[in-house]
Amino acid sequence: MASNSPLNLDPDFLELCLATFENHSPVPPTSTLVSSPEASILAKRYVYGSGKTEEDIVVSDPFRLTKYYPAAYKDFYGLPSNPPCVYKSGPAWSERTGPESYRIIREARPVYDHPIADQWHVIGTSIYESLDSQTVMWTSIDPVAFAEEGEVKPFCPLLMWIGVYPASLSYDAAIAAAEAIKKILTQAGFPEIEVAFRESVVTRSVAPVPKLLPFNPLRDPVPELLKPFTPTLGLSIAPLKTPYYEGTGALYLRVSSANKRIVLLTAAHVVRPPPAFANTGVSRRHNIQAAEEIIALGGDGYSKAITSMLSAIGDLASSIDIWNDNVARLPRPAEGEEEDEEMTEKRQEYLDLVDKAKKKIEKINKLHSSVTRFRTTPAQRTIGFVLHAEPIAVSDGPHKFTRDWALVEPVLYRSRDQSCDRHIVGMSGHMVGNATTTLPDMAKSGPSGA
Repeated sequence: MASNSPLNLDPDFLELCLATFENHSPVPPTSTLVSSPEASILAKRYVYGSGKTEEDIVVSDPFRLTKYYPAAYKDFYGLPSNPPCVYKSGPAWSERTGPESYRIIREARPVYDHPIADQWHVIGTSIYESLDSQTVMWTSIDPVAFAEEGEVKPFCPLLMWIGVYPASLSYDAAIAAAEAIKKILTQAGFPEIEVAFRESVVTRSVAPVPKLLPFNPLRDPVPELLKPFTPTLGLSIAPLKTPYYEGTGALYLRVSSANKRIVLLTAAHVVRPPPAFANTGVSRRHNIQAAEEIIALGGDGYSKAITSMLSAIGDLASSIDIWNDNVARLPRPAEGEEEDEEMTEKRQEYLDLVDKAKKKIEKINKLHSSVTRFRTTPAQRTIGFVLHAEPIAVSDGPHKFTRDWALVEPVLYRSRDQSCDRHIVGMSGHMVGNATTTLPDMAKSGPSGA
């Protein structure tokens, strides 16, 4: 059945929606729950006409950096890429000593409410112009803080962390470049900020993973269709490696009263389904460990969510046709006569229904466009990683319950509407669904999500 309604939809897409509605049994979308690297503030897109590509740069001498800067592989140890440091100004960072000492794991942290923010555009421009004038092949400029693993307070509140192409910057040139940047920072009123050069190559993501959508069922026009793409409880999740094994998240828990990290409680068989994973359990204690990524909506859940949108549009378009036909069938008053009041009310009732349905179709179409553009592939729906999964076994307790639980560390989320805390899951503050739950033991042993 084709629609003659002036809907702002592609005709082929409308035909698809109508066909989906006519062939789709109205089943609601899967009631379902659902750390990301921090982006560089400034990033280079090319290699200054050097003729070199990333593949051309080969670093073969392990002592190339340490013979000049002994802490080259210690300063930023523990970060996902383990970037070596060419040079860092200022006092040396602390190290463990002794015959069996091991390197300190460190974490990069974001910087909030620093006075440099008001001048950053000018300072950042001066820094990259200084680097360019010295022909430094820089890849990124990141003002970041650093903390030791598990510590809430950074030991370095702000470091001007500059990435350079591997083997492109000598130790002496790094010192000269750092001194020039220190001069810029001092003139701007920030002499305490140090400078560090690390070897790294910035890779721009073709399709950045979108964050989960905010959710307010009292305000959102199509909450039943939006819900699968929000962090509401019961979100459908699946392992990225096996998106056809789906399950749900149960509760959000706060790691401890002193740690604002939030984790998602689910079953071990959901994040590590026995047909695909050995029943050995897993615990990710350091950022350098490979992450077992989790996605929001597996293959079946995503398909049902999209099908529900198409069916809803088809249903509304079909209803619009019926309401318009009803309006056309209502008798018109004879010339010179006034229309009966009840007939006028009925006509307006149908017209209001048509107008309301058209607005709802616009909202659904907008949601469908966003979802199919940014969440089509499973990798685009990645929302976190397995922090801990217990081996599935019968417990030793008197009731012999099955021990089958896991924790997922999700992407941080902050609602744009902070006035609706009762209807959102705030994953960056103290409130989680109006409840604060802590996991004291995780604060001692778990990794940080920074």
